[in-house]
Amino acid sequence: MKAILTPCILTGIRSKADGSLGLSFSTPELTSAEKTAWMDLHGKNAKMLLEPMDSEPEPPIEVKAEMEQKTCGQRLRASLFVLWRQQGSAGDFEVAYKGYIEKVISSVKAKLEP
Repeated sequence: MKAILTPCILTGIRSKADGSLGLSFSTPELTSAEKTAWMDLHGKNAKMLLEPMDSEPEPPIEVKAEMEQKTCGQRLRASLFVLWRQQGSAGDFEVAYKGYIEKVISSVKAKLEP
């Protein structure tokens, strides 16, 4: 997977509950290949250097914290929430979640040897 070097404009900054930031950028018009390169990076851990173009750059501030990956359980719960929303959000998600999990557990148990 290739790195991307592009001019951009930081268009939005959101403070998140976990202390991190959500950032939004706008790029110039892109070719199909350039758009594909961006899409290939979607959801991947990456390193970013944001350097102002209209002033003399100073040494960068390096953030040394690791990006936390969601656990498998967190990913499953998030996916089940999206499925629940796509299926009409009927009832309470917690009840639906427990139902989904019970189905998975029953399916695994059915495959176990006695």
